[in-house]
Amino acid sequence: MNSMMMPAYNTMGEIQKQMDGITNNLSNSNQIGYKRRESTFSDLLFQQINNQPNANQLGRRTPEGIRQGNGAGIAQTALRLEQGALKQTDRELDFAITDEDSFFQVENTAGGAAERRYSKDGNFKMSENPEAPGSWTLVNSSGEYVLGENGERINMPAGARDITLLNNGQLTAVLEDGETAEIGSIELARILKPQLLENQGGNSYTLPDPALLDVAEEDMIELQPGTSGLLQQNTLEQSNVDMGQEMTNLIQAQRNYSFNARAITQGDQMMGLINSVRG
Repeated sequence: MNSMMMPAYNTMGEIQKQMDGITNNLSNSNQIGYKRRESTFSDLLFQQINNQPNANQLGRRTPEGIRQGNGAGIAQTALRLEQGALKQTDRELDFAITDEDSFFQVENTAGGAAERRYSKDGNFKMSENPEAPGSWTLVNSSGEYVLGENGERINMPAGARDITLLNNGQLTAVLEDGETAEIGSIELARILKPQLLENQGGNSYTLPDPALLDVAEEDMIELQPGTSGLLQQNTLEQSNVDMGQEMTNLIQAQRNYSFNARAITQGDQMMGLINSVRG
């Protein structure tokens, strides 16, 4: 492929990545707490050639010289944390975070080792505690353990019911004997550098090792109790995907893709015409 068609070819590959991102947003639009991603473009490497003997050409409206570029590429795929709509569910184990930079802390053990992750999924359930059969522990819809104070799992005795979030962030439950007891509190993580979050699939994120970035951990994350000012019980946060806007972005991306495809076709036709003249 000659240099005349390379800019369009390079740009088409980047537009395809943008369309993949939009498609991913659309496919997760019904996922609890999902945060969309948005791609932005910038010019790839280009050069300016100034070789005209007459720099002031009469009637010219474009800048002097000739620009030879390599197309456009995705400069950044940003995680957008705007608050999604809050939906009342009247279910006591549904919680929504009202601060866009705060996340639930969860523990994932799918790989055999415990890994700290961050999620907006507040659709919690009670699962049997593997360390104490007969009791329960709080997990999210992906089966990840919800963490409370000091990074501990939130465990509940057998028969616990009527779970309530108090103003100070404490969770209480009514036990089998009718007594009300505190069972722990949900500890939230406020992410100070949200663009460092790495998606681990679905609605689960991790942060890189601070030592690898030469950044102190306290500059990346701030722990805070899940008080009633930050959490709403009986509520779930919906995804922040705007279906209409995403469809508009997809149509625009498809048009840009087709425009660059036509540029390659026309470039190929021009080369064919040149070759026929030479022949």
